[in-house]
Amino acid sequence: MASPPPSKTINTIAPHFLTQLLTALSNLPNPTPDTQSLNTARAALTHNLPHDGIGLETTAQHLISLLPAFTRTTAHYYAFVTGSVTPAAYLADLLVSTVDANVQVHLPQDSLVTEVEDAALRLLCQLFRLDEEEWAGRAITTGATAGNVLGLACAREEILARRLRARGVEDGVGELGLLEACGRAGVSGVKVFSAMAHSSLLKAAAIVGIGRRNVVDIGRVDKPWEIDIARLGLELEKAGAEGVVCIIAVSIGEVNTGRFEGGMGEIRELVDEHGAWLHADAAFGIFARVLEEGEESGNGRLARGLELADSIVGDGHKILNVPYDCGFFFTRDPKVLSATFANAAPYLSSSASSDGIQSPLNIGLENSRRFRALPVYATLCAYGPNGYRDLLNRLIAHSRNIAAFIHGHESYELLNGPAEDIFMIVLFSARNDGLNDRLKKAINDTGKMYVSETMWEGRPAIRIAVANWLVESNEWEVVKEVLSELARS
Repeated sequence: MASPPPSKTINTIAPHFLTQLLTALSNLPNPTPDTQSLNTARAALTHNLPHDGIGLETTAQHLISLLPAFTRTTAHYYAFVTGSVTPAAYLADLLVSTVDANVQVHLPQDSLVTEVEDAALRLLCQLFRLDEEEWAGRAITTGATAGNVLGLACAREEILARRLRARGVEDGVGELGLLEACGRAGVSGVKVFSAMAHSSLLKAAAIVGIGRRNVVDIGRVDKPWEIDIARLGLELEKAGAEGVVCIIAVSIGEVNTGRFEGGMGEIRELVDEHGAWLHADAAFGIFARVLEEGEESGNGRLARGLELADSIVGDGHKILNVPYDCGFFFTRDPKVLSATFANAAPYLSSSASSDGIQSPLNIGLENSRRFRALPVYATLCAYGPNGYRDLLNRLIAHSRNIAAFIHGHESYELLNGPAEDIFMIVLFSARNDGLNDRLKKAINDTGKMYVSETMWEGRPAIRIAVANWLVESNEWEVVKEVLSELARS
C-alpha cells in the first residue's frame, strides 16, 4: 500500500483531481460518447491485475481518461427518466464517500446518520403532501425496483396476516413462509392486478414468491394505463370465491406515456370491500404532488388520490435529481415492514432510545447500506418545495413544447397527446415506416440528444423522458432542430 498514509495522499490529489474532472466535463456537452472516445477508452482498460498496482496518481489520470466514454446526464439525456445531480446533492455525496458510513443500525449515542435518514424521509413526506405521522413506515431504497419488492412483500404479509389472525394464528409469512402461511390461512394463491405495469413489478412478484404469471393486466381499452374498474370488481369477486387474496398495483406515471391512474377513489372502495392491498408505483409520478392542486386544470391534480394507497414507491434519482441509486418507500404501518424485514442478530441490535426510529436493516432489504439519505436531505434543505415546484414547471413546459412541435409536424405523430396533458414523457413515432425503423439510431447518432425506443400498438416508438434540473426554457429548440433535420433528410 502506498506511503505516505492514505489520508495525506488523498488530501494532496483530490483537489487537483476534482478540478480536472470538472474541466473535462465542461468539454463534454453531449449526453453520449462518440465512437472514437469509446474505442480509445476501451483500449485503455486494464484487463490484467497489476502485481504492485499502478499507484494513486496514475489511477487518477486513468479515470479521467475513461470519462469521455461514459454517458452523461446532460439536459438532453432523454433515454430514461433520470435526473442529474443537483449541486447540493453532489456536495453531500462527496461527504458520503468521505465518511463512508454504513447506515444499518440506529445507534443515536454513536452517530447521527439514522436520524439524518429519518429527517430526509420526513422532508419527503412534506414535499409530497403526505402526513408524516400517517405514513409512519418509511425507508430509503436503492430505487423503485427495490421499492416494489418492499410493496409486494408488505402486501403479501398483511393480507395473509389478516386471514391467519382470523384463524387464531399470530405468525405471518415472514415467520411461516409463503406456502405454510397460505395453507394455514386457507388461501389458494396471491394475484396482482395492474395496468401496463412496469417490468420491475413483475420482477418483484417473482422475488416475493407471487410469480410473474400472477400479475394480471386489466387495463382499460381506451386508456390502457388505467385499471378497468368494472373488470377489477369482477376479478376480485372471482378471486374471493376461489380463495385467492389480491393486490392492486397502480401506475402513477406509466413508463411509456407518463399517464396517471385516474380511478383511485373507486379502486380504494373495492380494495376495502374485498380486503385487498393497494400499492402505487409512483417512481416519477409522485413528483406531481410537489405542485399545488389549484384549479381543476392544474398539474397538481395528476397524482390526486395517491394518498389512498397502502404503499407508495418513488425514485430519488429521477426528478429529485440525487445520485444513482436512490429511492424511497412509504407505507402506513411500520410493523408490516418489520414483520417482513426484521434482522435479529444480537450484534446488530439498536441502542435504547425513545425517538421511535427503527434500524434501517429491520425495515428494508439490505443490511449493508450506503448513506443515500444525505444527498436527499441536502437537496431538500437547499431548494425546498418552491425550488422543486419551479423545476417541475420548467420540466413540464419543456416536455409540452416538444410535444406541441411533434404534434404540428407532418412527419411525426404524437402518441400520448394532447400536448397540454403531457407530464415528463413524450411518446412519438415517425409516420414514414422507413424513417421510424431507424429513428432512434438516427437521433442518437447526432450526439445532440439521447433517446430510448419502445413499442406502441405494434410499431417502434420514441420516448423522450424529461427529468434533468439542467433543462432551461429554450432547450427544447435543440430537439426541434434534430427532428426537423431528420425529417428533411
